[in-house]
Amino acid sequence: MTEPLIKREFQQLTLRRFAASLVLNALINTAIAVLLTAIKFGQGFQNNLIISQCIGFSIYGANMAVIPLFRRTKRPSVQVAIIIAAVLAGAIVGTILGSYAIGMPPSALFGERFPFFTQVVLLGILFGVLVSYVFVSLERINEERLQRIESEKAAMEAELRLVQSQMEPHFLFNTLANVRSLIDSDPRRAGDMLETFVAFLRTSLRSGRERTVPLEQELDVVKSYLDLYAMRMGERLRYRIDLPEALRGVRIPPLLIQPLVENAVKHGLEPSINGGEVMVSAERADKRILIRVIDSGAGIKETAGGSGIGLENVRRRLAIMYGDTGRLVIEENSPTGVKVVIEIPAESK
Repeated sequence: MTEPLIKREFQQLTLRRFAASLVLNALINTAIAVLLTAIKFGQGFQNNLIISQCIGFSIYGANMAVIPLFRRTKRPSVQVAIIIAAVLAGAIVGTILGSYAIGMPPSALFGERFPFFTQVVLLGILFGVLVSYVFVSLERINEERLQRIESEKAAMEAELRLVQSQMEPHFLFNTLANVRSLIDSDPRRAGDMLETFVAFLRTSLRSGRERTVPLEQELDVVKSYLDLYAMRMGERLRYRIDLPEALRGVRIPPLLIQPLVENAVKHGLEPSINGGEVMVSAERADKRILIRVIDSGAGIKETAGGSGIGLENVRRRLAIMYGDTGRLVIEENSPTGVKVVIEIPAESK
């Protein structure tokens, strides 16, 4: 659950809270109108309901307006004063609006109907304080929930960095071993290998410490890696990379595809006498981005079903970054080899 999921959960929580508070406010206002009508106060249920709704939502709006000030102060006495002031202002404004709504002019409110106006305002303040206490309590509960979400976000981002740090040494040490083996066996080609390795380091280290990178940049790392391995395997390794222009800017976690390519080369193609081909492609399907790594190598049985450290780290990073909306699918390729598909939501773009 990283930033996209945190943002989505925060938005859903905010919308749910807002909708629930509106419904609860309307229900409480209706209950107050029923109570006033039952004790023979006012001019019938319809007028009581109109005035009650106007006062209730005016107090609600006043409370929403002072929430930022309420949050900034930590002194309980000041917080109580802020709420009382908001309730008083909301009760007065709501009574005036409600009187307008039932056809009572302001001159009547501040003239012969002034006692009625005073009684309504006092009742509004009484009920408003009680309702405000409920809403303030709910506000504190929601703040605690938001703080919990932020804490989970920090913990998961720390875990994401840990998993990524575990992947990078695995990746780099394997590549360095390949460089060393080539230097020992063929010094003439060592220079070419080192130049390619520098290009690889330039692309991989540039993105390795970022949380997300464009898909185009990630595939530059993949290309550099395949170029390095092609210098070792020669014509036994062939590859293709297909990235549509529209998907070049899609952002994904760095070094997410490379372990899949490494797995395909080391466990699928390199053990085969004839080698084979690796194809990396991306496409948009409905509301999802599909990234495929397909090889024509040994297949799932010979590669132990894809249960290595690299693949497990990819699964873990997808879970942390996208939750249930990201997944890794491994299946047999026809006629030979393995097909690995990364599925992520298209809004990660």
